[in-house]
Amino acid sequence: MMDSCCNCDCHKKIIRLNKVSSCPDCRGSSVQSSVPSNFTSGAIWRNPETEKIVVSLLNKSDVARTVTVSVVDWQGCAQAEMPKEAFLCGESQPSLFNGIPTPLTFTIPAKKLLVVHATPQNAWQPVDPCYEVLVKGPGDPIVPNDPITPPDPVIFNTWGINDAGVPQEGNTVLHQQFLRTFFV
Repeated sequence: MMDSCCNCDCHKKIIRLNKVSSCPDCRGSSVQSSVPSNFTSGAIWRNPETEKIVVSLLNKSDVARTVTVSVVDWQGCAQAEMPKEAFLCGESQPSLFNGIPTPLTFTIPAKKLLVVHATPQNAWQPVDPCYEVLVKGPGDPIVPNDPITPPDPVIFNTWGINDAGVPQEGNTVLHQQFLRTFFV
């Protein structure tokens, strides 16, 4: 039942998404809801020498975290998902794809690194070779001091690399350059 004096559900001790209640019971509550962390790199113009798109995801927390990685080819109107391979701590993970590529959802153990390699399917087409990296991270606790930009338990970066593994100019997006978005 909603308490009309403070517009919150004090009996369940829920803090509403991006809102801090003025209710004394809710303000003092240690229970906090999660805010999903959805991020986009925006459209990236693929360097002609880019053969693979690498996304590194470092779980810096003390618990396992589930992430979803999507690498979308914007070269055509279909916005096709690129096929991916996952490497946990440098070891190849079993392929999760049978047929049509889909976003990769993976639980990263505590204090471990997951690296995802995506392969552009139309690298030979010269027209508008753009792609986008989308990451849906674990829910972040709303920190009362900073409810708009809560800390990120998983840090991710992306690079476009050539066959020799050399990052290609213009295809690097670091964690702080990703933008929060409402969807993935």
